[in-house]
Amino acid sequence: MEAKNDNDLFSKLGVDVGDGKINIDINQTKAFFNSLQSMFESAAENLKKDMADGKVDMSENVGIKIDKENINIDLEKTKDFMSNLGKLVEGFVGEIDKSMQNINKK
Repeated sequence: MEAKNDNDLFSKLGVDVGDGKINIDINQTKAFFNSLQSMFESAAENLKKDMADGKVDMSENVGIKIDKENINIDLEKTKDFMSNLGKLVEGFVGEIDKSMQNINKK
């Protein structure tokens, strides 16, 4: 299963490792990172718009709700969200690290 995850990550990044060679499809790599950038920019733009409108409702998953009169923060939900976000980032970095170790072995 680990090899499949490595191949999925490599495939998304446009990297092909085999026969003692590494081939990188720069266009696919750029497309992957551009897609990530667009996703983050879109989320940031939506948050910026909501804040300008005086409303931010992330109470369900983040534990924060802001309107023109109140700011409500559920510390348990916020703590859980940050913990989960940290685990996601850690997992992503771990997958990149594993992939790089496999490349070094090959």
